[in-house]
Order: sequence, then structure tokens, then C-alpha cells
Amino acid sequence: MRTTAGGWTTRRVTSVVVGAFLALIALTVVGVGGTAVYYASKDDGYIDLGTSKYAHRTDTYAMTSESWRADKELGGLYDDLRITFEPDRDSDAVFIGLADKQQMRQYLDGVQHVTIHDSSDKGDTESKHPGGTPKTEPAQADGWIAKASGEGAQTLDWPVKAGDVTAVAMRADGSRGPSGHVTVAAKIGWLPWIGAASLVAGLLLLVGSVLLIVRPLRRARGRAA
Repeated sequence: MRTTAGGWTTRRVTSVVVGAFLALIALTVVGVGGTAVYYASKDDGYIDLGTSKYAHRTDTYAMTSESWRADKELGGLYDDLRITFEPDRDSDAVFIGLADKQQMRQYLDGVQHVTIHDSSDKGDTESKHPGGTPKTEPAQADGWIAKASGEGAQTLDWPVKAGDVTAVAMRADGSRGPSGHVTVAAKIGWLPWIGAASLVAGLLLLVGSVLLIVRPLRRARGRAA
């Protein structure tokens, strides 16, 4: 084994380099684990899917999303979905509902409403559907797989299942002009376990990397002395 100045050998140099590389990996894993644990403990484990910052307004009777297959388009990662409709005025009575594609079509058949395709800081990209007033107040209609109605912000929870679903936001009495923020959040049931496992693995790896760095340093100093 070749010895360099100050008691450094090729093996000791290699150990320090490998230890430093593993330490970077360990810190990354610890960071991922800590982030997972943080989100798992915040808001009952629900993660905002980036929808809360956009405001939605219409002069029609309802605002709907495009239909989507929740179990597929959410990547199969999420166990539960939470949708909150927060009206612009806390005193407004509002309704938020989730139904399968066909049921939503039946309820909104002949009702003037908009379908929101995309949202940005500049507003919504939407399609307007002609029609009149709803025949039934939304909370009294049949066919909802999840719903919430009342004064102020309303939240529905839905265990994700297979099938095409559509969300709708309305005034509780079915009148014109629902407006406010709609937040879609989802929960990954196994996120706490992944976070905890990542933290433990990262810390163990960090301890090992520190040993790979510290031991050669001590031996090199002893040899130099």
C-alpha cells in the first residue's frame, strides 16, 4: 500500500472520498424522509394538489371540473380525496359535490353552467353550456358519491375508487353566481411509513459515512505525529 505525505494512504483517501459521497446521499434521504413526515403530519396528511391559489367565478348556476378517472389520473398513489369550496363571502351558503360522469350529466342536463378546463393567474379556461335554472337544489338531488352543503367553506371527503368522476361547485339554493376558491387535496396512506423509513435509513447511512471519514483522519494524524 502506497503511503503519501502526512500518513495518508490510497485506502484512507478513498475512504474519505467515499464517505463524503455517502454523506451527501444520506443527507438527501434524511431530507426526503423529513419532508414526507412533515406533510404526513400536516392537515391530517392531505397534500394540496396546487389548486387553492386560483379563484373561480361564473354568472351561471354551476361550475364543474372535467371528468377524470381518479384512481388512474392520480397515479394510484392517493387513498383519499378532499375538496373544499370556500366562497368569496363567508356568509354565502354553498354546495360542493362529486358524482360519476353520467349522474352529473343528468343533474346538469338543461342547466346553464360552465366546465373549467384549466386555471391560471389570468383566469379560467372554460366552456359555457346553455340552459336554465336547476330543477332541484343540489343537496336535495340524488346520485352524489360525496357532498357538502352549508354556510361558509364546505369540505367533502371521498375514498378514491375506480370510475370517472366530476366535481361541481354551486350556491346551496341553486341560484346564479357561485364564486370562490376550490382546493383539491389528497392523502397518501403510506406516506408516514415511507417518511419514517427514509429518516432511519438516512441517519444510519450518515453515521456510516461519518465513520468512513473520521477513522482515516485520525489514523493519518497519528501517523504524521
